[in-house]
Amino acid sequence: MSKARSRKAAALAAVLAAFCLLLPAADAQERPTSPELAALLPKPAAWTLSEAPRTFFPDNLFEYIDGAAESYLSYDFRELLVADLERKGPGATLTLEIYDMGLPVNAFGIFAAERYPENKPVALGDLGYFEGEALNFLAGRFYVKMLAFGLGDATESALAEVGAKVAGAIKPGSGLPALVTAFPKDGLVVRSEKYVKKNFMGYEFLRDGYVATYASGGREMEGFFVDGGSDQDAEAMLTKLVVALKSDGQTVEKIAAGVHARNRYGQHLYIGRAAGVLCGAMRVPDGLEPAGEALLRTLTAALAAGRQTRK
Repeated sequence: MSKARSRKAAALAAVLAAFCLLLPAADAQERPTSPELAALLPKPAAWTLSEAPRTFFPDNLFEYIDGAAESYLSYDFRELLVADLERKGPGATLTLEIYDMGLPVNAFGIFAAERYPENKPVALGDLGYFEGEALNFLAGRFYVKMLAFGLGDATESALAEVGAKVAGAIKPGSGLPALVTAFPKDGLVVRSEKYVKKNFMGYEFLRDGYVATYASGGREMEGFFVDGGSDQDAEAMLTKLVVALKSDGQTVEKIAAGVHARNRYGQHLYIGRAAGVLCGAMRVPDGLEPAGEALLRTLTAALAAGRQTRK
């Protein structure tokens, strides 16, 4: 081959390479929606799809919820189906998002992270609430979010109607995680329960933490469970936690119900262990020490009572 032809071939190859770089990469959207998730897409009589449903996966979720994707990924998000609907007649729209979080506890975690105690509850799925023109609910391992525009006074009824069709298509599960329902009701701030999958209290060795707010004497503190999985693992977590608290300069002492610590900010921590689970009260302000220790005992008793049904 002549040098001229070689130069032409090289130039053509460079042009083709540059052209390929300009082409959109084959993204995750080309992957099919899982059959189980696709089966949850409702077909309400008053609504039609305004465009084809979209599917997102862990590697491209940021394309849809940039800035919030990390929160979902931290709860082991698997797949999202998004459908944009429009209503016949007046110009009303509804966006439906169905998140497959893999496990019910993961779905509860992200659901609870986005819920506020003051949200208006709705009897849909395992838990649900209205917030303005939105309805969010939890059903098994699925977290469903809906946002409507242009419905006026019919917003809640229309959202509930569509949501009921989605919830009805989800196979019944075992309900809320056992450690969510284990929180005693006395003093509990309603709808304050949360699940923290990793780095509970800011410690890498604490995982699977459940926390709820309790009111006492006009002030608040938090009750918690940390699922160790076994008595041995829970004891190891407790040992590491005591070491970490002392290293942080906190005052740590043994008490009848477990361990008590106080930090430099005047907050108290009460920790005990039962049935392979750490439990206790945290962020207890000075002056509420008796209430904090009482909450520790109450949570320990709740674990003992539910020992056979926790898992």
